[in-house]
Amino acid sequence: MTELYGRYHGRLLALARTATADKAWRAKLREILSDFDDNCRQLPPLGRAVLRNEVASQIEREALQFSDPDKQAVLVIALKHFDSL
Repeated sequence: MTELYGRYHGRLLALARTATADKAWRAKLREILSDFDDNCRQLPPLGRAVLRNEVASQIEREALQFSDPDKQAVLVIALKHFDSL
């Protein structure tokens, strides 16, 4: 599970850092979140919850560090996705 945490945390943070106003990042974000969901389905229920909570907690802290609204939006949308699961 540590590998999955590192993979998705890293991918989301990298996407946020490169996000631009043209919103081209939205398709990549959908892809990352879809991959995350696919990998979570292979985990037991408790593992899914722990992974979601760990990634969401870290992403939430990092979202506050970005002043650029597009960079923040990547992480906020990811957080909303995790909260909906």
